[in-house]
Amino acid sequence: MKRLLFAAASLLIISTPVFASTVSVATDPAAPTGNFQAAGNTATAGYDLTLSDNGSSIVGVIAQTGGDAVGAFANLYFDLNPTVGDGSDLGFEMGSGGVTAFIPGKNGQAGFSTTVDPTLYTFSSATAGGLTTLDFSLANSLFTAPIAGLSYYGPADGSPVQTFENVVTLRLSQSLSYSVAGGDSYGDSRLGSVTVGTGAVPEPATWAMMLIGFAGLGAVARRRRALITA
Repeated sequence: MKRLLFAAASLLIISTPVFASTVSVATDPAAPTGNFQAAGNTATAGYDLTLSDNGSSIVGVIAQTGGDAVGAFANLYFDLNPTVGDGSDLGFEMGSGGVTAFIPGKNGQAGFSTTVDPTLYTFSSATAGGLTTLDFSLANSLFTAPIAGLSYYGPADGSPVQTFENVVTLRLSQSLSYSVAGGDSYGDSRLGSVTVGTGAVPEPATWAMMLIGFAGLGAVARRRRALITA
């Protein structure tokens, strides 16, 4: 019986994938190449951006697919309460030097940015065949409560008090080059929506496999009981 229970547990572990969303950002030679209108570079990198949540962190991969990259960095803009419809609430500037959290639109104001505790993120980059891939994770706690040192939008700015929802949306990405991706053309989920803290979510086909496996285990157990009582 213990072997059967172990097999059932193994089935759960093996058959439970992490749900992820992937959005492709095309290489666009006509895209703005300056750093928010500032003169900069001529790089317009295209990439696939994948987001998921492993139960403790939002995990992302930015894999360059074409164009030219100016560096291994990512500036990501998240909407912490998509149902409110007030745009990007929180940004992260990530690179080899660390991760900085900031409030979009508050440049130069008190509480605009703060350095993120290194225990709350990971960031790495690798280049192969002239294409760069970024891997990162950001702790869920950064998205579910205020980050110390940041001045979120609120009544003092003529805005409602900042709220936090269990779903966050990545609205804008300025990654690998200064061209900014995002906007209405990407749909309601923009560059990806993530349910924070859910971890692994079985898909319908996986549920079916699990049910078939449990049914088989039940049949074996019944057969063993029948042999014992015979």
